[in-house]
Amino acid sequence: MSGSHQPISSVLMPMQQRPLLIPSACIAGIQDYSRPEQNYPETEWLLGDLSWRGMKIPVVSFERLNKGRFAEFSATNRIAIMHRTDKNDDLSFYAMVVQGVPQPLKLVREEVRNSAEEKGPMEKYRVILRDVPASIPDLSLLEQKISEVISGNKLETAHETEEMCE
Repeated sequence: MSGSHQPISSVLMPMQQRPLLIPSACIAGIQDYSRPEQNYPETEWLLGDLSWRGMKIPVVSFERLNKGRFAEFSATNRIAIMHRTDKNDDLSFYAMVVQGVPQPLKLVREEVRNSAEEKGPMEKYRVILRDVPASIPDLSLLEQKISEVISGNKLETAHETEEMCE
């Protein structure tokens, strides 16, 4: 059997516009939606922080970052806790708002074909998966954007603390 017929463990994450197709290894957990603590007022796509397993992790709206529409609250919202795809001591996990329960899939490459649609700024590819349009997100770029905001926020907090002590 050739390598292209090996099943790939994936997850189809429901979003408001089109589901995201990601490797299942990227997901650390799924939980009910709870409103994040707003710590990044200057960034509309970084919704705040959520407490998870004793850590504060940032919560992202992929749709907003990808220049799409996003209604923050819905009865079907869930939080997908994501493993970071590359090593970063400051950010091991982050969370993404999804619009329902992610669906695990075993795929072979032949079930996924490229879409002719123009991709968004945070997408690597737009694809058709078993006749369903889906997006493959650029998780590395997403994580880089999160790190930039968090690093900037830490610098602002340090400067504010220094000013208070003077």
